Amino acid sequence: MAFLVFYAWLGWAGGVGRIGLAYDGLIETRTGLLLIDTALSGDWEAFRSALRHILLPAVILSFNSVAYISRMTRSFMLEQLSQEYIITARVKGLSNRRIVWGHAFRNIRVQLLTIVALAYGGLLEGAVLIETVFAWPGFGQYLTSSLLLGDMNAVMACVLLIGLIFVILNQISDALYKVFDPRTR
Repeated sequence: MAFLVFYAWLGWAGGVGRIGLAYDGLIETRTGLLLIDTALSGDWEAFRSALRHILLPAVILSFNSVAYISRMTRSFMLEQLSQEYIITARVKGLSNRRIVWGHAFRNIRVQLLTIVALAYGGLLEGAVLIETVFAWPGFGQYLTSSLLLGDMNAVMACVLLIGLIFVILNQISDALYKVFDPRTR
């Protein structure tokens, strides 16, 4: 629906692909990231085209994760703000900013870290759909084409890689617990 509205009707976003057809193949690939490559080449029209083409996929991909992280942050924060130590801090006359950032947010960092790690894994899963719909080359398109061609070894390898990334993200978040919560050391 967003593709129909923002590309077809309004013309605000780019269509399929990573850059407009007028610039396809004209940009020297240095990094593989078209925004950086077009900026390095100094072709600002191509940069605008690449920016228009990345805008809609990025917004669609991040929409679910931002909503989930925001909802969970609000829930964790409301729980912390109803604790007795917050009421004590208010009675002592601490500013609202100091209470929220210095006391409440400090106590939800560990919970939030887990949520962000899981949301990042969800972004990788969503990239499969985004790369297929917007015809971007990448891991998601490889997985989709392998599935359609019946290459089950490639599909199993992709699923295994996604699972491995989830495990690594959870290990990183567990390691960061020790940084944010000294009680777990």
